[in-house]
Amino acid sequence: MNKNKNYKVVCDDLNLVIFVKGFSLEQEKNLYMEVRKLISKAKAPINVEDYKKFVVSKLLDDAEKVLDKIEEKGEDADEVINSLYESIINVYPPFSLEFICQDLNQDTFFKSMNSSVANALREQLKSMRGINGEGVDPASVNSVQLSSIEDIEELEKFLKENIVGQRQAIEALMKALKLMAAGLSNHSSFFFVGPTGVGKTELAKLLGAKFSGNFYKINCAEYAGAHEYAKLIGAPPGYIGHTEKSLLGEKAAQSNQWVLLFDEVEKAHSKLHDFLLSLLDDGTVTDNLGNILDFSESIFIFTSNQGVSELKYDSLGFGQIQEDDKQIEVNSEVISKSVKRNFSPEFLNRIDDMILFNSLSKVDVKKIASLELDKIPIKQTNKLVEYVVTNGYSQEYGARNIARFIKNNISIKVADAILDKKVPKKEGEFYTPRMVNGQVRIIETKKYEASS
Repeated sequence: MNKNKNYKVVCDDLNLVIFVKGFSLEQEKNLYMEVRKLISKAKAPINVEDYKKFVVSKLLDDAEKVLDKIEEKGEDADEVINSLYESIINVYPPFSLEFICQDLNQDTFFKSMNSSVANALREQLKSMRGINGEGVDPASVNSVQLSSIEDIEELEKFLKENIVGQRQAIEALMKALKLMAAGLSNHSSFFFVGPTGVGKTELAKLLGAKFSGNFYKINCAEYAGAHEYAKLIGAPPGYIGHTEKSLLGEKAAQSNQWVLLFDEVEKAHSKLHDFLLSLLDDGTVTDNLGNILDFSESIFIFTSNQGVSELKYDSLGFGQIQEDDKQIEVNSEVISKSVKRNFSPEFLNRIDDMILFNSLSKVDVKKIASLELDKIPIKQTNKLVEYVVTNGYSQEYGARNIARFIKNNISIKVADAILDKKVPKKEGEFYTPRMVNGQVRIIETKKYEASS
């Protein structure tokens, strides 16, 4: 372990900030392979609670002392360990038991199939990624230097291919990025506002991956208290932990080129907005020790659904998807007035551009459903896409619910076939779905028989 680094993670269930061990990429990889090997070689069913306790013991800083205290609580121990585990998994997602099992199952599946089928599925799963929700993995995206019109056009094309229904928002974003690429502006700030689940956060993630490869999301709901902004710059002198490097201090030490996302900024205390004024002015901020943190070539993005609830249902056009497939724009006048009522002029005047996100049309939702289905080895039919759109779209969660619905109602059926060692009858094809009584069934399969 790198003794000079750990991660401070808010564990809301326990009302604590816990310290999670920091590893180099090589150390993290080695530990993952160790855990994966243990699960792979297990001869008996694995107790989930035991696994969670194991993860806590491996990844929680000073775990032995913490676990000793938990043991004293007796009946509450499982709940405490579960809360610690969930907080740790937010920092190290590959150590979730679900992720490791999926990794092992996919490996087993590919090893047991005809090579032509396995190769086809590998290519499909690698090259066809979902969008607008859990979307393209930012870690798989190569960043580009924005120094020419070709670079800007390449970025614009990439974003439009991977963010559905937000052409106008992306074009507005490109205008500001052109100024940065031309050297006429060092840093930029944007206020993304619109309904939930339409791509605001996903656009910020993909921009971060392409812009510099450095992206960090700050959940503003964690900064609802007047003095909680100190988490970003460190505790004041005299308080516990004031000598430790702050969150923003760690980021600034790595680079001055970031995409920093302040998610759901309306949930933060106004003190956080005031604190950000210097950052928005010149891209720098002073930490608790008097050090100037340099983000002078960064992009600051604030997301919000402020004012959306004030719009009439019909003007939004989501929840019940409009049959004419017409793209319904968010009512900019209503939202702008709401934003101005809830944020100070000093804060808003430092934002370069307020970008309004549209609600999604039926065409948009179909495209999202199709691209989410591309993440699993299944044939796409019109009936299957329509099934996802009709049952998976949610007024409350927007397109986010589509990925969840596919996972729970379609991916699980493919997983059953994989684990039962059933492969498509026709070599080189994906699994064939059929709708039966409103449910998906996988048909036209055969038991895989390894060649002698």
